[in-house]
Amino acid sequence: MEQVVGERETEQQVRGRIETEFDLTVLRDASARITKKMWGDEAQSVLHLTPCTAALRKNPLAFHTKRMTSMADIVRVETNFISMTFTKEAYRNSGCMRRLMSGALEYQEQMNIPVCFADTDEGDFFEHFGFHYIYDRPRYGLNGCVISEEMLEKAANGGVVLLNGQNTVLKAADSSSLLALGHFVNANLCRRYGFFVIRTAAYYEQFRKELQGTGGDLFLIAENEQIKGYFAYTKSGGGSIREAVFASPSDRERYLLENGDKKPAVMARIINLPEMLRHISGNVKTTIAIRLSDPVLAKNDGDFIWYLDEEGSYMERVEQTVSTRPEVSATIGEFTAFIFEYITLKQNAKFDNIYLAGPVWMNERYYTGGRKD
Repeated sequence: MEQVVGERETEQQVRGRIETEFDLTVLRDASARITKKMWGDEAQSVLHLTPCTAALRKNPLAFHTKRMTSMADIVRVETNFISMTFTKEAYRNSGCMRRLMSGALEYQEQMNIPVCFADTDEGDFFEHFGFHYIYDRPRYGLNGCVISEEMLEKAANGGVVLLNGQNTVLKAADSSSLLALGHFVNANLCRRYGFFVIRTAAYYEQFRKELQGTGGDLFLIAENEQIKGYFAYTKSGGGSIREAVFASPSDRERYLLENGDKKPAVMARIINLPEMLRHISGNVKTTIAIRLSDPVLAKNDGDFIWYLDEEGSYMERVEQTVSTRPEVSATIGEFTAFIFEYITLKQNAKFDNIYLAGPVWMNERYYTGGRKD
């Protein structure tokens, strides 16, 4: 109990410092309800952080194992998603959102959050705060030759639709199948990706309600009662696929069609460098002189020596000399995109020795809408 009380006191101290320094209010736990209550009177601008538990591939364990990667080969990482940003019209262009964003990043750094994400098409704004795109989202539509709107409607009403003979069926998910759906999605994502947000039955229960509100639903494709794939369908915008995961890419290609090229969708930035880097390792002992620039968090800004081995890594700040001249320079956003295998920083054997944390799969319900600074 003493430890819990101590942690709460620490969080309260951090919250107090952030509120004083940035002239804002930090709301926790019942924040969504409190925000709605305040919105009519006091609040000028709102930024909402949604906590998420992500799966990060264990390195180098996952690289050395000869078996198929499973959830036993991941470490759980607490992170945040910027799920709402909005400023009242009377206070726009006054810097309210910039103050909120800076305070939110500082708050997360002091709370040891390794990385923060935003699903947004306002890349220019987020770049000012050190974010960089790290995930391009594919766009899918139904293959109408295999699955029709009428088949979806029948499945949504509780019917079972046969596909490819008697053994493969299309059906809508129900409450009893959401736990199995979460297990299926997590198991398949960890085989292909180094980082993703863990799916739970509670997540899919909420997602299902949102989809049903648009005339859509969660649909499963099962063979001999084993899930082979799933997609989230909404009727909004003329009908589209919000999310899709299949055990076999060929099955996904059979039932869903790609609608155009992938679109940059999710941005991220490392918040707490030590917390993130302890999960990043190398296949041999390696040191890299690196210069990072961070427009918000001073702890991430400067010249560092990056030390890596199979146990993990860390950075040590240094004063630049001839011997510590940077081998590579990057913004914190570029460094984040490199860690998640979205971009390449430098063609160098040293960088080939690093076990990176990508690729990323990121397709959350949350949308960073309505910045309006």
